[in-house]
Amino acid sequence: TTRIVHRALDKQTRKHKVPEVDRTPVDPPPSLVAVVGPPKCGKTTLIKSLVKHYTKQNVNQVKGPLTVVTGKNRRCTFVECPNDISSMIDVAKVADLVLLMVDANFGFEMEIFEFLNIAQAHGLPRIMGVLTHLDMMKANKAMNRTKRTLKHRFWTEVHQGAKLFYLSSMSFDLYNKRDILNLARFISVMKFKVLSWRATHPYIVVDRVEDMTDPELIEKNKKCDRSVGLYGWVRGANMKSDTSVHVCGVGDHVLSDISLLADPCPPPGKENTTRRRTLNEKERLLYGPMAGVGGLIYDKDAIYIQTTERQKKNEGDDLIEELAQQKETLDEKLGTTEISIFSGSTGRIKNDEFNDGQRRKMVFDDDDDAEEGDEDDDDDEESAEEDDEYDEDEEVEEDGDEESDADGSGEEGEEEEKDGMIVGAARWKRNIANKAKESFIQRQLNAKNLHSIIYGEDTDSSGQFTGLLAETRTTVDCTRHMWAGVSEWEDPDKRADIRDCFVTGEWGEEEGEEDEGFGEFEDLEAEPEQEEEMEVIEEEEEETPENDETTPEEEKSKYQKKKENLKKMFDTDYDENGDESKYFADLQEEADAQTRTNKEFFADEAHRERYEGFRAGQYVRVTIADMPCELVDMLDPHYPLVVGGVASLEHQMGLLQTRTKRHRWYPKILKAQDPIVVSLGWRRFQTRPVYSIQDHNMRQRMLKYTPEHMHCHATFYGPLAPPNTTFIATQGATDKKTSSFRIVATGVILGLDKTVDVVKKLKLTGTPYKIFKNTAFLKGMFSSILEVSKFEGAMIKTVSGIRGQVKRALSAPPGAYRASFEDKIQMSDIVFLRCWVSVDIPKFYTPVINLLTADKTWSGMRTVAELRREKGETIPVKQDSLYKEIERKTKVFRPLKVSKSLQKNLPFKTKPKVENKRKKQLYVTKRAVVSEPGERRLTSLMQQLLTAQKETDKKKNEKKNKEKVKYLAEQAKINVKKGEKAKERRKLFYQKNAKKDQADRED
Repeated sequence: TTRIVHRALDKQTRKHKVPEVDRTPVDPPPSLVAVVGPPKCGKTTLIKSLVKHYTKQNVNQVKGPLTVVTGKNRRCTFVECPNDISSMIDVAKVADLVLLMVDANFGFEMEIFEFLNIAQAHGLPRIMGVLTHLDMMKANKAMNRTKRTLKHRFWTEVHQGAKLFYLSSMSFDLYNKRDILNLARFISVMKFKVLSWRATHPYIVVDRVEDMTDPELIEKNKKCDRSVGLYGWVRGANMKSDTSVHVCGVGDHVLSDISLLADPCPPPGKENTTRRRTLNEKERLLYGPMAGVGGLIYDKDAIYIQTTERQKKNEGDDLIEELAQQKETLDEKLGTTEISIFSGSTGRIKNDEFNDGQRRKMVFDDDDDAEEGDEDDDDDEESAEEDDEYDEDEEVEEDGDEESDADGSGEEGEEEEKDGMIVGAARWKRNIANKAKESFIQRQLNAKNLHSIIYGEDTDSSGQFTGLLAETRTTVDCTRHMWAGVSEWEDPDKRADIRDCFVTGEWGEEEGEEDEGFGEFEDLEAEPEQEEEMEVIEEEEEETPENDETTPEEEKSKYQKKKENLKKMFDTDYDENGDESKYFADLQEEADAQTRTNKEFFADEAHRERYEGFRAGQYVRVTIADMPCELVDMLDPHYPLVVGGVASLEHQMGLLQTRTKRHRWYPKILKAQDPIVVSLGWRRFQTRPVYSIQDHNMRQRMLKYTPEHMHCHATFYGPLAPPNTTFIATQGATDKKTSSFRIVATGVILGLDKTVDVVKKLKLTGTPYKIFKNTAFLKGMFSSILEVSKFEGAMIKTVSGIRGQVKRALSAPPGAYRASFEDKIQMSDIVFLRCWVSVDIPKFYTPVINLLTADKTWSGMRTVAELRREKGETIPVKQDSLYKEIERKTKVFRPLKVSKSLQKNLPFKTKPKVENKRKKQLYVTKRAVVSEPGERRLTSLMQQLLTAQKETDKKKNEKKNKEKVKYLAEQAKINVKKGEKAKERRKLFYQKNAKKDQADRED
């Protein structure tokens, strides 16, 4: 039982979340769905299939964002990500949902893992995998095995249970309708995460770019800076008119103007209040200006019309062509409009003649709109808000038939409703709307109006009431004071009568009781609930008369009630978990109160835009002056264009301290001060980091190369960012055809301290030129007296290990100094000094502007290795730095010579026995030794015996070695069998324990 209670409490505690102020917009922006994958894997075909599913329209080409209406209150923007590392980085920063395309016939490619690592460093949005080209695999067994392998690998990289869809076949150059329907259902119920960076920074995914520069300036100078208008929905935080922005791939700019425009793709939820299972044809909107889809668009500067070439023109084509040639805005044109009633008449009616009234602005209440939107939610969105404990598969199976954008199910449902057949609905649901309406009208008719009962239906001509108030009202109005008797209070007798009513009056002894004068004492530290309970107890005590005769049962019940109240007060004061639910309720109430206050304060849209800015979900036009002309001239709709808001801190430049680790899949180690491209926040820039590691004494010691399998610190110059902001680094921003992994490192910001002190080792050497016992004069280590003064007292050491200390500088030669050692040194000794010197961090910062080039490639500073590779130069070799083989000559000592006088005094055993070389040999050395015949036979016999013994030993050793090899082979077979049995025993043991642990967890 205890375990069950603990488990229930744990589940309840996991559901507790800190309530936050509701800052969600009334009309959220379209969800951004990015389709990412390597080339030739079906990205364009998938977007065309989804657009066809939602809008029943065919899209010839996919360029730029495509926005479609997927439900009554839901929209989606589809973006195709090109196979470019810069585009992949930009898309990962703004995407709400990523459809990761995988060619099942080929397998996972390098781009898949590159994008996953980029997404992990920038917040990790929702990711769903899509397998394509399954129809190229003919064998079902091989296809199932491939599916299983790719699924488990995908789970390893994303998370366990990540969704992976299979697009099996194609028809008419589009994917199967049933597969696309299932994918659309999962997209509709997907809940998107609110990432911290996006919640605090406004951004716009540009879906249209217009050049607003004066044509005369362009004619004079085609390379002049342009004034560009960027269109899109505001996402993330609110965007103000004075916000500084960073255009990814272009650079930092300041907004010159921002204006609100009509939503080109509005959701139909507020316009249509009828509940239907599908959208009609008019509500299936598609908006994609860069792709050449959409209709007639008006804004403040121009009219945009898309027409198609026809062989035969209709009557409306002339009007469209005339509108296309207009150079005035719509408001100015309408202001000067003249209408001719008849075709041949000369008189014309101007716009001013029938524009008598004033223009009125319609103001909508946000609360009412939100309530209407909630009532008109689709069934698929209601299912998406259910409990998170249900599986996504169950949600789709339950809500699939009610999907707002379904093809067949919605049409069948409408046909059934037309025929009067209600399938799967209970009887009480029939005509429930009419029944509710009649019930409400009846309650309103039967309800009594208290105002009419008390005051009457109407007042008479004298202004008197005719209701109940007229019956109870006296003839004298007590609310009106009569001032006729004011002079009576000047009489002293009158004032003496009321003297005792005031504090200055005369009080009697019985009238000045303490209890009556000061009242009852209150416990000021008691809670309001405790005061109410104490008052109840005291009232019960006062209600009980002292002389009243009560039965023992009544007294017992009253005592029990009093005891329960006291226990409740005690539990409230001392129980820690007693008010847990009340605590969370108070937090939620506080957050709701703040939400209501925000809505009341920003009820007026003009007031909101002035203080809060343009909130998320509004379609705006952002005007940026001084934009490089290359953005307009080299604009490519295939590459995403993101405008991100920059905070005040992120404008400043400084040194960033980071914790970095080389990516495990990058084949090379990183060298200090080699240029790399860092993606931090909205920016992508090139910098030169200095790597270091922290010692035990907090010293930042410089590293020439990054460690192999551990983190290190990296310090580089760039725009500041808040701590704990993650980033990634690449070797370059160009899209080179390389087979290696393009992400070189990942890291996180640690601090913004400008006093970064990175040091490296420095070994100085010198030689002595004068030696006086333990003191020596050294030179060659320093170049001036000033350098010597900086190192006074430093520890020095000779190669032989004699330690010393720097004392004072000498006047000549320059850089010479006096040093003292613990022993006398030699002139051949080399003295060295170990010290630390600060390393200057290179202040190098270059933003990546790949969107201003024709081929969308950008080349910044190149490494030394790249320059040598291009020029065909080899690495210079320093002969002094090469490792050479050490050749040590044998030390030849001189012979020992002892004087003859000393030899006489030495004993015989210590006298040298070395004889001088003789010119003639002695007889002993010259004579020949001749053996006897018996000795010769004995020597021959011994040689024969030794030869036989060696042969016998040789045969024994060979036999022994053969037996040893045979024995080892048999032992190897036995060990293999033992290993297999041990493996089976371990497997059975782990299986048994796993089942036991699972049973314990279930309990």
